[in-house]
Amino acid sequence: MAVGIAFLSLLTGCATEPTEAESERLDPSTGTTLTLMPKPVELVVEKARGPKSDPFAYVAPFETNRMGSHELFLWVSAPQAAGPLSVPQLYCGNDLVPLDPLNASLREIGLSTAPYKVPAPWSAQWYFRLSGEVLDCLARAPRIRVTTQPADATEPDSYIVEGQAISAVNAFLTRVRT
Repeated sequence: MAVGIAFLSLLTGCATEPTEAESERLDPSTGTTLTLMPKPVELVVEKARGPKSDPFAYVAPFETNRMGSHELFLWVSAPQAAGPLSVPQLYCGNDLVPLDPLNASLREIGLSTAPYKVPAPWSAQWYFRLSGEVLDCLARAPRIRVTTQPADATEPDSYIVEGQAISAVNAFLTRVRT
């Protein structure tokens, strides 16, 4: 019996699907509860700038809960190999979404560390306040697009995701609305 339980525990430890508990954590330094997506939505570059360029950008909403006060935020990350990037633009379907940059430190919103791991050392990260309307749009969008403008480029880099990959945003929306 004990061997069977140990075997089941081992199999459970190898499961690839994150549990709901992994999508919510308590920041031990600040006491803020953080609700996350199990992993950020991965967008792929539409036009590569060369074989050595990073083809991925990421978006992911998160919610903070500080003693019952809930706030939504959006994390965006994109490769920044050739110098600083302008603030990204976000498109929900074909519509440009107004982004409200976070003009506060992570500590001021109740976090001692970043909500999502930076994908690569050369990745830039931005944080934005997120309205419920924009989250609704992202959750039902047929595509999400992020554009960034490198300082030395004449045209922006555009990253896109479509279809099933966006369903994780809808699952996040369902979790924070219940």
